[in-house]
Amino acid sequence: MGSTNVYSDEEINVLITGFGPFKKEYPLNPSWEIASRLPAILPPLRAKQPSTQKPPLIPRVNLHVHPDPIRVSYKTVRALIPKLWAPTFDSSSSTSTSSTSTAALAAEPTTSEAPFSEQDAAATTTTTTTANEEEPTPKKYDFAIHIGMAGPQPRWAIERLAHRDGYALRDVDGEFLRDKENQLKDDDWVWKGCPAELRTDLDLDVILEKWRGYAPPGLVVAGTPQNGGGGDEKEDEKEGGKEGGKGGKEGEGGKGGGGGAKWYGNDIKGGNKGEKLVISEDPGRYLCDFIYYSSLAELYKRKAERKVVFLHVPCEVGKDGEYVRIGQELMLGLVRGVAEWLVDEKKRKGDLR
Repeated sequence: MGSTNVYSDEEINVLITGFGPFKKEYPLNPSWEIASRLPAILPPLRAKQPSTQKPPLIPRVNLHVHPDPIRVSYKTVRALIPKLWAPTFDSSSSTSTSSTSTAALAAEPTTSEAPFSEQDAAATTTTTTTANEEEPTPKKYDFAIHIGMAGPQPRWAIERLAHRDGYALRDVDGEFLRDKENQLKDDDWVWKGCPAELRTDLDLDVILEKWRGYAPPGLVVAGTPQNGGGGDEKEDEKEGGKEGGKGGKEGEGGKGGGGGAKWYGNDIKGGNKGEKLVISEDPGRYLCDFIYYSSLAELYKRKAERKVVFLHVPCEVGKDGEYVRIGQELMLGLVRGVAEWLVDEKKRKGDLR
């Protein structure tokens, strides 16, 4: 067994969101299909190969999935994001009931040596009404992951930055953002004083290496030092839809099972040829970019560390939902990678208890 976890009296809480449908072509959004199927607590790792470096011990990680898919609407996102972050900064709102996180409270701390099985995974999602009523759970988030969809190729990207301006396309309600007008006329403009570009404070270069280490076999390019098999470098490198290009529209949704739906936006541009898990520098100036900037800006205004990342997933759910299943495993690996980075940062800064 592993040594005593130095964080045994702490927990890590992560906020996770996914988007709802986008027009008739995308009645299912893979971001929500992935988010809504996540367990309430980060499961223990599967048994690793003897040659794999032992990951650091981390505390229990509670996954707080926002209970509803977020409407692909500027107004919806702008109204929601401050509410999601408010309890983190308001001590009077630091507890509330949550079906997803209550199960986490009853679970054992995550260790790097415990075996993992389907039975374990099922146990992490079990909740009861009685438990929810008896044990309110903290809603202070240590970091957040927003999920949205990118192009049809099976690539997954974590976004480094987001943009304040350039949202020139209509949302699902047919509305424009019109922030340029607000920026010029309104002294109370919500993003007044915020820079045109905001970057996450998470070290994505380090987190990418950790993330790749937990990727399913076949998603890491052969020859890279991370765990995983050689990637298939064939058809996955096609760039974007017909209407792609920088700043192009990013369709927020995914058609169940794939099959010829019109693609509205950009493909993932980051990474080298053949890489399936990459860092991107352009989230597309549509609702994915908008929600990411909204979160970063909310933390920026509060002078807090911007521990947020956006994950882009393929727009299709894949044959028999294969991309959703892969996406779930990748999300858990990403959560673990960020949690490990947080632990490493605490050690580096000498903030251990």
